[in-house]
Amino acid sequence: MKILIPNTCYEDNFEDNVAYTLRKMGHEVLTMPASPHIFNDKARHILKQVEDRLFPNRFSIQEKWLLKVYKSFKPDIVLCLTQALHEEVLLELHQQKIITICWWGDTAANMTKQGLLCYGWDFIFIKDQFAEQKLRSLDLNAHYLPEAMNPDWHTWCFDHTGSGILFAGNTYDYRHFLLRKLIATGKYQIDLYGNKPPRWAAPDIQSVYKNKYIVKKEKSLAFGNALACINSTAMSEFDSLNCRAFELAGAGGLQILEYRPAVEELFEPGTEILVYNSFNELTSILDRLITDRDAFHAVRIAGHRRASQEHTYAHRLTTMLNHLA
Repeated sequence: MKILIPNTCYEDNFEDNVAYTLRKMGHEVLTMPASPHIFNDKARHILKQVEDRLFPNRFSIQEKWLLKVYKSFKPDIVLCLTQALHEEVLLELHQQKIITICWWGDTAANMTKQGLLCYGWDFIFIKDQFAEQKLRSLDLNAHYLPEAMNPDWHTWCFDHTGSGILFAGNTYDYRHFLLRKLIATGKYQIDLYGNKPPRWAAPDIQSVYKNKYIVKKEKSLAFGNALACINSTAMSEFDSLNCRAFELAGAGGLQILEYRPAVEELFEPGTEILVYNSFNELTSILDRLITDRDAFHAVRIAGHRRASQEHTYAHRLTTMLNHLA
């Protein structure tokens, strides 16, 4: 099939993983080319917020590109990834008999304006089952579909375990305070990767930041080499798992995640993933690892096996495309 993704692929982002996997599955995929950046990410974010306030109904750059190229590309499917479209755009695609799909890989709380709550979507896939039920209550064709990992990039590639407690991603609310509490104990080597911490972050957070954004095999190597990887999420995440949960497992990282019921549907706690319900539970796990770094090696193996067998992008996209049959 011909699949058009109206957004840009950056190395190892959601769009990159999906486009890469669809091509491996034999589909023809077109994504939006990257444009030269005059401003940095923070400045672009501020400018977009100002533009949205001044011109709330203005089509995005991605929508303008989509409307420009779909007539020549003639896709069977327009697949949006954590991306909403204006209803007018969706209805125009419908007139051309193009199937419209959104796979929303973020927390539903991060939708803006009308989000996905409009006419024109043929299929909506979302990682939170409560959000799925909310959408279905309005007769939207919504389905539960968790995030995933790419076994070509998120793979077991380490040969030894270091001493660091790894965090990766943005430094927001819950993660920021958790980091501060762990640093305050003075017992652990903390390694923070990802985007630069915000300006409001505490000075001790800046001291553990590695000033590096890791992707693909380099990310997998860091996950595997770490003594443990704490997969903390923002307060808005609620009962769903982020993509890092599957990437960590694929890389053989020893993953520790704050408990939520959704974990039990995708991994077996204690066997394939470690969970905690309190700070004391978390530090008890870390203290045991300091004295016996191989204590939970079997968890790494089992989590890697589960992710490889059930939680790849190929598994998710096959499930998605089967709904079209």
